[in-house]
Amino acid sequence: MKKLYFLLVTILVTSLSFGQDLIITGAYDGPLSGGTPKGVEIYVVNDIADLSTYGIGSANNGGGSDGVEFTFPADAVTAGTFLYVATESTQFTNFFGFAPNYTTGSMGINGDDAVELFSNVDTTPVVIDVFGTIDCDPNAGGTTCPEWEHTDGWAYRIDGTGPEGSTFTTLNWTYSGTNQLEGGATNAECTVPFPIGSYSTTASTTPTINLNGSVSLFYYEGNGPSGEETLSISGINLTNDITLSVPSDFEVSLTSGGPYSSSVVVTQTGGTVTPTDVYIRLVSGLTVNTYTGDATASSMGATDATLALTGTVAPADPLINTSGSISDLEYTVGNGPSTDDSFGVSALFLTDDLVITAPTNFQVSLTSGSGFANSLTITPDMSGEVTSTDIFVRLNAGLAVGSYTGDVTVTSTGATDRTESVVGNVNPAAACSNAGDVIITEVMQNPSAAGDPAGEYFELYNTTGSSIDLQGWVIKDDVSTGETHTIISSLVIPANGYIVIGNVSTTVPTLDYNYGNDISLGNGTDGIIIECGGGTIDQVIWDNGATFPDPSGASMELSVTALNATDNDDGANWGVATSDIGNGDLGTPGAVNDYSLSTNSFENTTFSIYPNPTNTGFVNIKSTNTDAMSVQVFDILGKQVKNETLTDNTLNVSNLNTGVYILKITQNNATTTKKLVIK
Repeated sequence: MKKLYFLLVTILVTSLSFGQDLIITGAYDGPLSGGTPKGVEIYVVNDIADLSTYGIGSANNGGGSDGVEFTFPADAVTAGTFLYVATESTQFTNFFGFAPNYTTGSMGINGDDAVELFSNVDTTPVVIDVFGTIDCDPNAGGTTCPEWEHTDGWAYRIDGTGPEGSTFTTLNWTYSGTNQLEGGATNAECTVPFPIGSYSTTASTTPTINLNGSVSLFYYEGNGPSGEETLSISGINLTNDITLSVPSDFEVSLTSGGPYSSSVVVTQTGGTVTPTDVYIRLVSGLTVNTYTGDATASSMGATDATLALTGTVAPADPLINTSGSISDLEYTVGNGPSTDDSFGVSALFLTDDLVITAPTNFQVSLTSGSGFANSLTITPDMSGEVTSTDIFVRLNAGLAVGSYTGDVTVTSTGATDRTESVVGNVNPAAACSNAGDVIITEVMQNPSAAGDPAGEYFELYNTTGSSIDLQGWVIKDDVSTGETHTIISSLVIPANGYIVIGNVSTTVPTLDYNYGNDISLGNGTDGIIIECGGGTIDQVIWDNGATFPDPSGASMELSVTALNATDNDDGANWGVATSDIGNGDLGTPGAVNDYSLSTNSFENTTFSIYPNPTNTGFVNIKSTNTDAMSVQVFDILGKQVKNETLTDNTLNVSNLNTGVYILKITQNNATTTKKLVIK
């Protein structure tokens, strides 16, 4: 028992001492390009023979721990030295005058990101020190995070404190305040330089005050005081309370909402003031101007702490604001007006009505679906305010095919006009074909090389002997009913030919038409519907692998022996592409598919083709019975070049060019495909 007790104590002591070898002593968010330098300063408490058992990571925007993101190399480090870990080396060196010890992208921290220091990273990582709260963002509204914000500034550990394990103590840190590194090309040139390498393990007895936060206030003339903002005040080793004073254009309170005055007293207990929120606002009655000054915290024996305050009083002139934007408005000729879309307007200090005027060919309304006119008027309240209001816009009915543009103007006496651009399209009436004339033959719903949605596409095939223009046809998503796209430009699919349609981000393959981001091809159960004039031309609904293929990085392909709108409803007629489309994914966009159904049984029917290859101008197709055969011939692009019914077993191919062709042979209920080579 004694031996076991001794072993446990030894392990505990070793673990504790191991965890106290490194301390995070500083964090910085610099003023150079890209917010560099960014990173931390670490103090080495004891000699470490192998640093590779330690690591570091960041927790961004209160999102929780990301664990060990960087493991230190197997370096030996000496007690009393400082280590600098940054995102990059060049800007760090320019700013501080020496290179960082280590670089890692995980130190791309802003002033509201936390940092964790780990030991035992080779076994079970343990947090031995932390700066900031990993699961709380001090910039997020409504949070109760301790205040440790230092955007474009720094935070530095108070002498004699740390390490803290996984519990952050804001009282153990001093802060530059936000933006205090701004304007400096080097650390020495900054208003409040980072106190590099100044930490000591010996606790200071000097009274110290901390002020942290960022205060920027605003109101319109005659509408003061401003809203309030907070800063955090704390102190250690104090012998007296802290007095916080603000310039005459500002006022301060210990309570949100007041009472406000020119100064407040923050009481210390046992020499300590724990981080305490105080509230600052711009006083009422100020004239138009920008106001600046410092909040000053003082206590006997302590160096005063200051924090820059800024406030603006703007003229209460008539002011109009707009928000949002109008999506393109469209309809098919003869079917106007378009559906409406809206943007927002608001206004302050108006002396007259707010007038919203539509450009020619458009109308506006305060109500979706009704009440449209060329212009409308909104009367402000007694204070001249118009609260946020939706303005609905539509494209007029009765317009000719074409594109229409203009600006909706928002005006009022004395205010700067605001405009909102609008675009409308009147599309030609669609020339509809019969159901099944155009069918879906290939779907890339889950690309791997490019990833969703870039790389998504589907293929259409014209089953007829005449070209078909798809302008005005509609693409719909089977699952997401809000996903719909009207083909607004001419899109001709040749006779017995293919076209490829896909997402705007799809670069491989080359598309014949893109539907922007209007349609998404789901990786599970989803479907594509092709409509014209309200009728369905074709649709394919896949089912997450239940009956249809469910490939990743390859397209689903309809068998070349099932090119019709009935067979493509059946998942058994679909297979997986095997040809590389050029980026590592597999498919045959715009060409005859790889996949063809194997014929399970022809019972008494078998076919043979000879001569093959042929240079005689004909080919014989022999069957075990004498019934008529239907023969379709496709070139390598999938275009049907012959379609004949044979009664004498001889197919004339004299008009075909040299090359490789696919024969689809059907007799009674038996179908097969064969390759034909013409020399």
